[in-house]
Amino acid sequence: MRWRAPRRAALFALAALAVGCRVWPTQPVVSSLDVKGAEDAEPGALRDKLATTESPLLFGVFPRVLEYSTYDPAVLTRDLERIERWCRARGYYEAKVEAARVVHLDEHHVRVEIEVTLGEPVHVRRVDSSGLALLPPKVARRAVHVVKLERGEIFDEDRFEADKQGLVRVLMNHGYAFSKVSGKAVVDVAAHTADITYTAELGPASRFGPVSIEGLGEIPLTPVRATLDLHEGDPYSASELEDAKTALLNLGVFTSVQITEDRSHPESASVPLLVTVKESKLRGVRLGGGARFDVLRLGWQLTGGWEDRNFLGGLRHLSVEAHPGLTFFPTRIPMAGAPLWAPFRVLPEVHVQTQLRQPSLFEARTAGFLSVAYNMYPVLYPLPANEDPKREPVLGYHDVKTSGGVERAFFGHHLLLTPSYNWQAYYPFYYRGHATSGLENVRVSFPELVSTLDFRNDPLQPTRGFYLSNDVQVAGYLFQGTVNDVKIRPEARVYTRGALGRKSVFAARLGFGFLIPGNYGSTLNASTAEGIDANVDPQDPAVVRDQEKLLLRAFYSGGPNSNRGYPLRGVGPHGPIGFLVPTGVSGVNCATTTGPLPSGCIRPLGGLTLWELSLETRFPISGAFQGALFVDSSDVSRAVAQIRLNYPHISPGFGLRYVTPVGPLRFDVGFRPLYLQWLGHRHLPSSEEQPGDTLFGLPMSIDLAIGEAF
Repeated sequence: MRWRAPRRAALFALAALAVGCRVWPTQPVVSSLDVKGAEDAEPGALRDKLATTESPLLFGVFPRVLEYSTYDPAVLTRDLERIERWCRARGYYEAKVEAARVVHLDEHHVRVEIEVTLGEPVHVRRVDSSGLALLPPKVARRAVHVVKLERGEIFDEDRFEADKQGLVRVLMNHGYAFSKVSGKAVVDVAAHTADITYTAELGPASRFGPVSIEGLGEIPLTPVRATLDLHEGDPYSASELEDAKTALLNLGVFTSVQITEDRSHPESASVPLLVTVKESKLRGVRLGGGARFDVLRLGWQLTGGWEDRNFLGGLRHLSVEAHPGLTFFPTRIPMAGAPLWAPFRVLPEVHVQTQLRQPSLFEARTAGFLSVAYNMYPVLYPLPANEDPKREPVLGYHDVKTSGGVERAFFGHHLLLTPSYNWQAYYPFYYRGHATSGLENVRVSFPELVSTLDFRNDPLQPTRGFYLSNDVQVAGYLFQGTVNDVKIRPEARVYTRGALGRKSVFAARLGFGFLIPGNYGSTLNASTAEGIDANVDPQDPAVVRDQEKLLLRAFYSGGPNSNRGYPLRGVGPHGPIGFLVPTGVSGVNCATTTGPLPSGCIRPLGGLTLWELSLETRFPISGAFQGALFVDSSDVSRAVAQIRLNYPHISPGFGLRYVTPVGPLRFDVGFRPLYLQWLGHRHLPSSEEQPGDTLFGLPMSIDLAIGEAF
């Protein structure tokens, strides 16, 4: 409980600093806006239409003085008119603003109170779709399902217009480019009823006319036509036009794509198309760098890359990237009670990848890819407070990864399927320490299917929509290699309006992981002979071989994109790993059947079943600065398909974001409250906890990253 007072004081100091560094505006600030009486007409949507808004809160507590919402009587008068118009458009034609009060709280603050009387709403009495009866049966069935405004519902002008536009889209998607839809709504305010009539004029069944492409320079015409996949004489479809435009933009070689339709000659039943494109830069070199300082390492990394988006013609995309770096061992953010160690060893690492991508491989919407990567890196773990890093062995890996497959988009590029074949080889070595018997080269060979269904409005900073994904791998067995397993990783994300103002966003993520090993994994199960052997003698070669495969294939949780109250890989089973037993000092014993193990022997082991749940509200603060409040929860268990809910590892926290063109720069602080890690218990059991896993003496974790956590 010692952290509460300093934290509260820091927040008040921040608020005082913000107030003191800014002069108050000459007009008072609207501290609260209360619209009463419109609760039945979506008050949240009503408030979005008003120019008068309440001043948002900083961190949900302090008035945000960096951006003012000042009181203006003229603006309020126009808002009252907007309220009446908006309510009538929602079906409340007798709505009146009964009162509008402005209460001066002090010299700088006012409270605005608006009372609205909605009156009795207008309900839909009749929906006449007889004007659609002459449509072809297939089109008529689809058109009927598009009309959402039904008898008995409150008449809503926006929904009425949306139904008309939906009918037009149905007709145009079935080849009727010159179709027209008229809708008529007769409103009887006295009777509080509305009669709706829809009428459709089909026009001729149409086809695409000649397709012309303008704006090409270096990019050849043939692959662009192949990707466009629009041909003269094909049946007209508005959805096909949208799909074609998205396909061209996804090539990454055009800054803009515009498709112009010529509908000036309906008697021809033909729609000529003009596709106008603007080429982007096809070749480029990227140089950069960055640093990392967290509970695992202090290091820096250079970034270099080259790409050609028209390699050897045909719009082939060739990219080469290299990321050399150094880790200064053992310097890192110290855990509770540990000193800040000066570096005494430099650990080099490198990541190199090249990828070739070919659009329109077999047909217009299928792209093929082939990638090869080489990596050399250390495997690092948190360093316990009472352990000497000079005894710490540092395992490293050389790995080679190759992948080849295809990518196909469906349903307007919302569904993406990526089947591939992958081969990976891992070659262990030691930066520090000596090789352990049983540690061997690992080869993983597997087909993989990645599927995503994406209906987000923005992939970098989504505010609305949902995202579903699944990753299935089948390693070994018929595909050879030294690892046999099946790995499944489904996930769902949802984004909607938040509760902290009209610009806030509520985001939720739920993910699972299921690993079914065929020739390893028994060392995680304490009820098996192998599991007992792993504790008795973790350096037994059979145990080492098993644990190495787990290191490369098991699930882990914790870190900046997972459970933010824990460090990387901090959630889940912990115990001795045979090839990482501390060396160099006599008397260290990681093999025991009684009593606690030395803290230097405890490492994250990974698990076979994973679940993660994150809830987050994101809200604006000022300009490019945004805030976030989140609650993360997760668990990793040792058994196959065992979802444990009594170890929720609940981690609330808060964060700060700075929006950049490549995504928000994110700073998050997560906490681990007592009794919420293992329900009914103050602390986690020793088999689930890293000794001394605290920061500044507090059960918390700090993360700095680019991009939202999800």
